[in-house]
Amino acid sequence: MAKHHFEAEVSKLLQLMIHSLYSHKEIFLRELISNASDALDKLHLLTLTDEKFKNISFDPKITITIDEVEKRLIISDNGIGMDDVDLVENLGTIAKSGTKEFLESLSGDANKDAQLIGQFGVGFYSAFMVADRIEVISKKAGDKKAWIWRSEAGNEYEIDEATRDTQGTDVILYIRKEDEEYLSDWKIKEVVKKYSDHIPYKIFLKLAQKEPEQINKASALWKLSKNEITEDEYKEFYKTIAHDDNDPLYWIHTKAEGTIEYTTLFYIPSSRPFDLFRADYQSGVKLYVKNVFIMDDDKELLPVYLRFVRGIIDAEDLPLNVSREILQQNIVLSKIKKASTKKILNELKKLKEKDKDKYLKFWELFGRVIKEGLIADFENRKLLLELLLFKTSKSDEYIDLKTYVERMKQDQKGIYYLVGEENLKDSPLLERFRKEDIEVLLCEDEIDSFVMPALVQYKEKTFKSISSTEVDEDFEKSEIDESRYKDLLEKIKEILKEDVKEVKITSRLTESPAVLVFDKDDPEFQMYQMMRQMGQFDAKEPKPVLEINPEHEIFGKMVLSNDFSLVSEVATVIYNEARLLEGMKIKNVGDFAKAINTLAAKAVS
Repeated sequence: MAKHHFEAEVSKLLQLMIHSLYSHKEIFLRELISNASDALDKLHLLTLTDEKFKNISFDPKITITIDEVEKRLIISDNGIGMDDVDLVENLGTIAKSGTKEFLESLSGDANKDAQLIGQFGVGFYSAFMVADRIEVISKKAGDKKAWIWRSEAGNEYEIDEATRDTQGTDVILYIRKEDEEYLSDWKIKEVVKKYSDHIPYKIFLKLAQKEPEQINKASALWKLSKNEITEDEYKEFYKTIAHDDNDPLYWIHTKAEGTIEYTTLFYIPSSRPFDLFRADYQSGVKLYVKNVFIMDDDKELLPVYLRFVRGIIDAEDLPLNVSREILQQNIVLSKIKKASTKKILNELKKLKEKDKDKYLKFWELFGRVIKEGLIADFENRKLLLELLLFKTSKSDEYIDLKTYVERMKQDQKGIYYLVGEENLKDSPLLERFRKEDIEVLLCEDEIDSFVMPALVQYKEKTFKSISSTEVDEDFEKSEIDESRYKDLLEKIKEILKEDVKEVKITSRLTESPAVLVFDKDDPEFQMYQMMRQMGQFDAKEPKPVLEINPEHEIFGKMVLSNDFSLVSEVATVIYNEARLLEGMKIKNVGDFAKAINTLAAKAVS
């Protein structure tokens, strides 16, 4: 008998199972049935495609046995099975990416953590919510040896040789006294009907001295017509395939007939998958061929920007033994992916039009990811533009581009936007637009610095950044006598020559003394930041143009008195103040503090 220690993440998850999910206990049965179904899926495919397994006698089923004498609940399958190495990998460690970061994000609040753990997918370990001891007896298909895994949810588990006649797995739960309702046939039937009615394999309930009774429909839900499926059945099926305790936000069920036949059932979750922003995210879409499970970890089934989608694709025209490499080049799957992407985006557009509140929740969850499609999926860009929502200089509520265009002034030259990190409404760049009563889109997501410059037009209206000198061409040139400020501008430029590209008079300001803008031929600061975050450390920070407000009293008094004794301090303060307002850091904190102190002392005297 070999003793093993759980990895630290498993130990922590086990404690969370026992102490945090007391109100969600019944999901343990859903998770164990789902695991059994996965094991049957894998062997089913091998019996059809691999010569080594074609002679196996395979009548796929799941059996739940209630042992009232020993207070045991046994969930058995005759699927692929596990050997001793598999038992360590599957039950002693968590291979899921981001596990450590996920566990660190838990708050200690049982109710909040229960929902987070639900979306993480608790799997096998949820059984410790109702059992104080678990044994797993398993024999891998094609092997002669069977193995037993034992644990009491402490820090360790044991693995030893065992006996089992056929391939498959028995999960044996020694039920706690307070959870003995799970040893009653009515409770098992209730939970199976709720969560596992549409597992595509027969589930039998076995009681002492009685014939096993089938307790589920064993029909692939996605193959049924929509009018045969209730709303509750759609929801519970989602919870099974997504390992999520929350109801889905929305679902899209499609049966395509014609040159290519396939069925898809896609779900939009009501909470973000924990690995949504990880490069090694797990795909949430399973691929079936003629009702036979093929794979569930292929990221090619949908575009990366739809990685939050959960569900199933069942194709009629793919070979069962199709490999991952062939799939990537397969014309049939490529057409299904293309049609499915368009279908999802069109359904989201319909949702936006018919249920604003639900779409708003979708946007808050996944809007940032949808924006990635604007860069990656040029073919669907027009459709993606219809899905965008923005807050604006005039509205704290989200509006779409259609609404923005309808509200544009008659002589407005373009769709104006401002990119930044936060508090964009305080930006001096908005002053001219407020004065002219022109609405500006406020773009505060990190990805906006990439996305917005990539957009060209919407309904023949051009996108224009108000941080760029390009927008100056849309307004009448100022009638200010710039010659009066020639000396001042030259002195400020000399002082800031290492930091700015140019210093000039502007008519874009009404209150602030100065503002930073970027030459239309240069990248903006947010783009530079994003490039640095992506590892492009050789990217040079673009030099901005410092524009000053000639009507501000600071410059009016300096020019009128021809007193430039404090111009160095003024230049340092207004430049760094402008940087702060645009989300940049102060260039030299020491010089900035010294300049403020000098000006403060002068003001007091």
